[in-house]
Amino acid sequence: MATRNPGGRADPSALTALRERLADLKPRLVKGLLSSVAVLGVAAELIDPVGDALQGQQFLGGSFAAVVALILFDAISDTGEREGSGVDVLSTLSELNGPVNEAFQEPHVDIYFSGFTMETLYGLIRDPLMGVADGTIRPKRVTLRIIVAHLDLPMNLPGALSPHPDESGRLVFGDSEDNRERMREDYTLKYWRELRALLDRVRRHDPRIVIDCEVRESPHGPQAKLYILNEERVFHGWYGIEESTFERDGRVHDFLDAAGLGIKHGDARYFGWTVRSGTKTTRQVARSHLEWFQNLWDVLDRVKPATPVIRNPVWEPPQTPPASGSPH
Repeated sequence: MATRNPGGRADPSALTALRERLADLKPRLVKGLLSSVAVLGVAAELIDPVGDALQGQQFLGGSFAAVVALILFDAISDTGEREGSGVDVLSTLSELNGPVNEAFQEPHVDIYFSGFTMETLYGLIRDPLMGVADGTIRPKRVTLRIIVAHLDLPMNLPGALSPHPDESGRLVFGDSEDNRERMREDYTLKYWRELRALLDRVRRHDPRIVIDCEVRESPHGPQAKLYILNEERVFHGWYGIEESTFERDGRVHDFLDAAGLGIKHGDARYFGWTVRSGTKTTRQVARSHLEWFQNLWDVLDRVKPATPVIRNPVWEPPQTPPASGSPH
């Protein structure tokens, strides 16, 4: 994706891409050089003029062996870790700010998301949208496609925890209507209201910008979050699972949480792939995520919950107040 380059400085993403491309070319270059040296050595042995000429240049003997040894050593001793082309491993959610900000430098911004609620999505796109509202970022179109879990039907995760009947100390999981109500009110509806208000602000600043924003509710509770930026870069992060508590209406509830931030598995929290990778398998992984999202989005266009949590899932531009003195 193209990014702005203030002051004419080298674009870090371009330098990274160059290093990755050179790293991909290295095995082929080494193989070609080894083949050339081998052919030259055979020719020197079989064709007297070639051998005489090379001996005259002091290429054979010690120098020839040194070249072969150097190439072989480089080819087999490169034990340093080599990053995959077009693959990102992020340890914190904040590391997604960079790719999201880059996505907003494009004239057409497409942000797609799938997760339990839109809390983390809102946190990532809030600052870029504020930049659009303030006029420091100037896309011509912004498209937001958001898929969240439907929270008006029973679910086991997140869900209630209760003591097992055998009094062994084990716990039993099940639906928690109190937790679903908490998630509906304190997360899904809250951040949808805040997002709509921010889009209203963007439109008031620039009535010409095209904004397309819709939320669709999914019947399954996702196991992972998925962010897709400009249909080029995808970032996937697992939800964790942990025992937790929350307080509501003066009561403390034990529940099994699908932790979105509290748990990190190993050194990585999010994995990213790009369809512009120089590696075929990386492109295939990225496109698979794109197609997974598109399939779910299409299905949810015609398969709807009987009682949606979000009654107004499509953002509508705010009504322009009538000019002073105009008839009502």
